[in-house]
Amino acid sequence: MLKFEEEKDKLTKKLSEQYSRSSVTMEEYERLLEYINKIETKKEISIIEKIIDENNEDMVPQTAILQPAGKHMSVFSWRASTVKSVNERYFTLFGAHQIIVDDLPKGRTVLNVKSAFGLTEIILPKNVKITTRVRPFFSGIFMPWAAGEIDIDAPELYITGKALFSNITIKRRD
Repeated sequence: MLKFEEEKDKLTKKLSEQYSRSSVTMEEYERLLEYINKIETKKEISIIEKIIDENNEDMVPQTAILQPAGKHMSVFSWRASTVKSVNERYFTLFGAHQIIVDDLPKGRTVLNVKSAFGLTEIILPKNVKITTRVRPFFSGIFMPWAAGEIDIDAPELYITGKALFSNITIKRRD
């Protein structure tokens, strides 16, 4: 029985870390915590663990606020990139990065944007749903347009990441 309680404690710790990093909302945190407290079988543990692990896609190691992105980096410079596939990562440090979104596939495309002391500008077509989970630290996330009607079958751009002393601006093409 002690091992069972240890498993529940590990799940609670993982969930608390996700909440502290804003990877889950308060409602999601409370709902999952309630499920953890009601767990009675190993199967229930594995189900809740799977749900919690799915939320880890937005998380970065605790020691790193910003993590380099590989080929989509702009350090002390200006760069333009085009989104060509799903789940791409972009990193800006003391520079500017213009990310152009053209043809998104149906469904959700995840764009991970990290910026420190820079500017990231995301330009996309009008008929794209936007969900943003970027966490600003002494920064701003700007979407300067009026909300309009978007087709229910339109692709979704899910923007995650962090901004530290930076601005992330999302613009729609005319």
